[in-house]
Amino acid sequence: MPPKKSAANQKLAKAIRATREQGGHSQEKAARLIGLERSNLGAIERGEFNITFDTLVKIAAGLGTKASALCARARL
Repeated sequence: MPPKKSAANQKLAKAIRATREQGGHSQEKAARLIGLERSNLGAIERGEFNITFDTLVKIAAGLGTKASALCARARL
């Protein structure tokens, strides 16, 4: 049985996806910009991974924003 997705992971996942979509990027394009595999970005956007702060910063930079903006958007 897969681990339960935490509320924080779900909120952050939605914020990452919304920011990516707002920027007009497909998952594939965003993954290239961020430097992740598309499947990993998809799992992050589904809230399946507990990402490190370094990964959050990397995602934010690839999406042209700041980690603090993603956290604010997620209301964390």
